[in-house]
Amino acid sequence: MMGRNRRGFTLIELLVVIAIIAVLISLLLPAVQAAREAARRSQCVNNLKQLGIALHNFHDVNSNLPSSDRPAGATTAPRIAGLTFMLPYFEQTQVYNAYNQELNWSAPMNSTSVKAKINVFLCPSAQQTEVLDGDPQLLDGSPWAANVAAVTHYSPTIGIDRRLGNPGLGLVGAAGDTLTVGPWTGMLPKNVKSTLAHVSDGLSNTIAVAESASRPYVFRKGGRQAGSNLLTNRVNAGGWCRPASDFSVDGSSHDGSVIPGPCPLNCTNGEDIGSQSFPYPYYGSEGTGEAFGFHPGGANFVFGDGSVKFLKETISIRIFASLVTRAGAEILSSDQY
Repeated sequence: MMGRNRRGFTLIELLVVIAIIAVLISLLLPAVQAAREAARRSQCVNNLKQLGIALHNFHDVNSNLPSSDRPAGATTAPRIAGLTFMLPYFEQTQVYNAYNQELNWSAPMNSTSVKAKINVFLCPSAQQTEVLDGDPQLLDGSPWAANVAAVTHYSPTIGIDRRLGNPGLGLVGAAGDTLTVGPWTGMLPKNVKSTLAHVSDGLSNTIAVAESASRPYVFRKGGRQAGSNLLTNRVNAGGWCRPASDFSVDGSSHDGSVIPGPCPLNCTNGEDIGSQSFPYPYYGSEGTGEAFGFHPGGANFVFGDGSVKFLKETISIRIFASLVTRAGAEILSSDQY
């Protein structure tokens, strides 16, 4: 009985097959990554929609918007974030009830509440999602106490910084500051019982909540992290329970290293206050966060009517600032953003 003539793969044929498989995988990976990011962005939009609904439900019940209570300067008086007031309106009543509003957010008695990780505050595309924010105001003179509060990637908008006026970028509405009310004021200024009626620019033309992800770590253009030691590199913002996490428009250079500047979003998530002592030279007790998302090409924002819109990072700072102010009387059309 004659033996069969068996012929296997040659080495060259095997290498060709491996090369073809490698090419197919390299073509498939970007599509898989794009699909994953689309799912993450969809979840981010859903989170923001919940915040938009909660904001309107809060207004319906209380006849005012959920702005932060933040006594100016270094103080031991209670400081309560607008997001804290919103907790019962997206099924976080247990956390809200455990929070003692007669004490500051960083008080030991509020530790359990403020360390609660709340998924609706977290964008799945963001980095450093497990980090806790710290407390910069310490009675013993230390620069920063770590691991005090869980973070949010979304923040209420309070206005535009006066450095964008004259001199600066010449934005007419930036003549004041975010602690007083004027044409520079955003939809959710601190210490003010604002209402939807105050948004004379139109709810569909005014940003209520902005993406400002991954604070207190400092991120710059392209997701590049500027230092990983929070004692020496950090944004003064991050905790969902902190009024300092509220967002104002300062703008930055296009590489995110200098604030203020002409870039309105995705160039940095905030100014690096480094190891400066509290209160800070320019900001005092205010936050230093900027608009920043980890989605390619832009970030998501909740508008006053509850809608969520994706703004491209190519938007001009003039248009972006006009979308933040609530009564600037600017004339905008949707094709401008």
